[in-house]
Amino acid sequence: MKMNKSIIALFLLPAVLIYLVIFLYPTLRTLAMSFYDIPSLSSQFAEWHYVGLLNYKDLMHSPYFVSSMKNVLGIWAIGGVLIFAFAFLYAVILASKVRGTHFWRSVIFLPNTVSAVVLSVVWLQYIFNSSYGLLTTVFRRLGLTALADIQWTDNEHIYFSMIIAFSFGSIGYFMLILNAGINRIPGDYYEAATLEGASQRVKFFAITLPLLRDVFRTTLVLWTITAFNFFVWSATFGLDDPHTVTPAFYMYQKVFGRGNNVYVEDAFNVGSGASVGILITLATLIASALISRLFPKDRLEY
Repeated sequence: MKMNKSIIALFLLPAVLIYLVIFLYPTLRTLAMSFYDIPSLSSQFAEWHYVGLLNYKDLMHSPYFVSSMKNVLGIWAIGGVLIFAFAFLYAVILASKVRGTHFWRSVIFLPNTVSAVVLSVVWLQYIFNSSYGLLTTVFRRLGLTALADIQWTDNEHIYFSMIIAFSFGSIGYFMLILNAGINRIPGDYYEAATLEGASQRVKFFAITLPLLRDVFRTTLVLWTITAFNFFVWSATFGLDDPHTVTPAFYMYQKVFGRGNNVYVEDAFNVGSGASVGILITLATLIASALISRLFPKDRLEY
């Protein structure tokens, strides 16, 4: 028995060491940095100036940071509804063994294989463009002048345009997870429901959803982590626009600064940026704990 424990410990040691070096140490160092005023990433410890909780206090009083928190919560809620509505729809359709299942699964997942930077540029230049974009062209051809005249990238619409574009590129990933979960549910349940005269709607809400609870909880946690670390799309769509900034992009601005940025106070403050990172981590952990509480692990799992 002791030999088995020694072997297990020996095999676990490399993974534990890698975890401590790559994850735990940077996390603890970031936590320590959040209590200091640090001029740059290359600053020596002697150049760090201890400020206690001042960085956190300043963030709570920063309109730009508060706005970024509201933005990311909206992305999580609105984007989550859009993504999971379509992900569930596609997952159920593909699980019904529709003709060309593998082809359609690949098509739906295709946007996930494209770089987020490239995808965001495509949406900005070729879909949302008010002169020759796809949406403008289609609406004009259909005679929908009011919709064709919408400026998708102005201050009024840029936020929702960003969410729509991001959701389009994220549906395939969650669809694959949900589809795999549906395929693991025994077909006997559906056959018995069919013999009882149950409709497709009844099968979905009485069989599919309850048996997908654990899978859905996992996907919801993954979506929460993705949404709270929303960065690339915010940087590409909005740059310094307060309507699209998120905490992750705000942290980047704090650490690396932007010469013409009028929204971020006290740029080039690594300590303040570290405090943003800690708040993002705490928010993610709290949200994940709440999700696990709302969706407790089911004993019946496939």
